[in-house]
Amino acid sequence: MIDASIAAMRTDALAKPGLKRKILFVGDNRVFVNWGRGASLALSQLLSLSFQIAGRITGDAFVLGRTELGYIKTFLPPRFSKLFIRLLLNPHKPAIFTWYVKLERWLGAKDFIAEDPAESVDNIIANKHRYPGLARIYDQAVAADAMILDGDGDIIFSNPPRRQTLFLLAMIELGIRLKKPVFLVNTMISDCPTTGRNHQTLAAAKRLFTSCYAVSLRDPESLEYVKQEMPQVKCGYLPDSLFAWFPLFADGMIWPPANGDFILPHPEQDEYWGKLDFSKPYICIGGGAAMGSDNDRAIECYSRLVDAVKELGYAVYLTENDSPDDFLREVARTKNIGMVPANAPILMCGAVLARSRLFISGRYHPSIFAALGGTPCIFLGSHAHKMGSLARVLEYDDPKQFSSFPEDVEISEIISRARSYLAQGETLRERIRNVAKQRCEEVSTLPSLIERHLN
Repeated sequence: MIDASIAAMRTDALAKPGLKRKILFVGDNRVFVNWGRGASLALSQLLSLSFQIAGRITGDAFVLGRTELGYIKTFLPPRFSKLFIRLLLNPHKPAIFTWYVKLERWLGAKDFIAEDPAESVDNIIANKHRYPGLARIYDQAVAADAMILDGDGDIIFSNPPRRQTLFLLAMIELGIRLKKPVFLVNTMISDCPTTGRNHQTLAAAKRLFTSCYAVSLRDPESLEYVKQEMPQVKCGYLPDSLFAWFPLFADGMIWPPANGDFILPHPEQDEYWGKLDFSKPYICIGGGAAMGSDNDRAIECYSRLVDAVKELGYAVYLTENDSPDDFLREVARTKNIGMVPANAPILMCGAVLARSRLFISGRYHPSIFAALGGTPCIFLGSHAHKMGSLARVLEYDDPKQFSSFPEDVEISEIISRARSYLAQGETLRERIRNVAKQRCEEVSTLPSLIERHLN
């Protein structure tokens, strides 16, 4: 049994606490309401089996404006860093503040994360005495025996470059300079399908990935990309860390309460109350990363999709898998159907999807949650290759992706596929569960893989 093997690994690790190496875990995304936070929790638990997580750099540090980390060399004291960034990012700031920000930039104020990872690390080292956030990054890296970076879906070579990508590259550069073993795990790597390839960022990644002790890709397309573009990199494929939670959802161990009101988070808003009944079969529809680009169009397409799915004869519930999925609130209101909010307890979020008869979505980790319970998925488009590659990981015979904004013709095809999946019943669900179980067994080897490279 998988849970027995994991329990054995945990017992073995706890039996030798003094021998655990200290690691710095970079990219802990549990700080976000995105349901992908479950993957960070699962990865943290996996790593804790063999290592002491002595430091963490959370994913909000990657995003300018989410923490005090950001601009350096401002005239404002470091304790006002958040205020400066708010002024910087506010498109409606008064003219006097616009001129102030321009003056600060002209006099040298800049984001400590630069396009060149070497410059980013220079900025950390030169300014850590003045900025406590930079000192915490540096000190945690110095104290660690190794650095493990959760790449997640953040390494996409876009134009302009994503700050998340540049931040991860800077952390690899820092680890290399400090002569620390660096591992990049649980990651997707891709060009940007919208803006094209950023050759400068790709070149920096090639140089840095080559010095990593190992790079673990979470999908076969990312593995193919790295082998083609970076043949010198030591890389391999291991499924996403969220698959390690398979034992939690196996054999009906965790299911949502029949009365869905019990999963509503604070503040328990009136519009969600009394609309979720998990005692009867239901279908879930989630959002997608691309939908936030055009809320009006998303609302129109999803409203038609909900009407069509209702004809299948099941209750239909919406799942707000990330903050850009907030357009679903309007769909839920106008269609008078239940919605699971983005900030609901994460295990209950997973249980809702694992128990669903069908899940239609353009979201990566929620689709894995669905698979843990055997729920068949119909995949909508997303950024890069993540949904198509996930269909391959889950071994779907026809890994077709539908449009992020499905129109009537595609909606008809979605409904046809939905009828086929529903008709296969428990036979299909058992096949999906078996695949998820295999992926769990594979990703559960990650701690031992890292240990082998360290020894």
